Amino acid sequence: MISKNLPMKNYLSPEKYKEILDIAPVCTVDVLFFNKDRTKTLLFKRQNDPLKGVYFSIGGRLQKNEMFLNCALRQNLLEAGIDIKINEIFFGGVQEEIHPNSIFEGVSYHAVDIFYGYVLEDEKIELDKQHSDYRWFSVNDDTLHPFIKTKISSLLKTHEEKL
Repeated sequence: MISKNLPMKNYLSPEKYKEILDIAPVCTVDVLFFNKDRTKTLLFKRQNDPLKGVYFSIGGRLQKNEMFLNCALRQNLLEAGIDIKINEIFFGGVQEEIHPNSIFEGVSYHAVDIFYGYVLEDEKIELDKQHSDYRWFSVNDDTLHPFIKTKISSLLKTHEEKL
């Protein structure tokens, strides 16, 4: 069941999270936003590693016993103040994301990322401390991170099949 009550039930201390990242992949849920004609995507400039300074999708770690869509709701509210309408979100796929660094020195990052797409209307964006900026990019922009390009390709194909 999808709930708009989004408590942080399973908060991990930095020490525990570092321990987990050091020995296992984490499961994450991301949402990639599109304009109404799906020619642009809204990305957020990361303040932390991995990908510090890179424009990327919003998302984060799935908590134990949390439904994927609840995670998408929670992360978007926390990181950008965007209140997603669950019936308008669309599934894009799953991809593995591996980075040589993380927020912890000497610890790499490995995530199994479940990602969704969402057509964004005129939402007010309220960034959290994890992001310093946001902006729209063409879905065909060659400078986008390869993981973002993969998400865009999959999401646009999935969304067109639903139309």
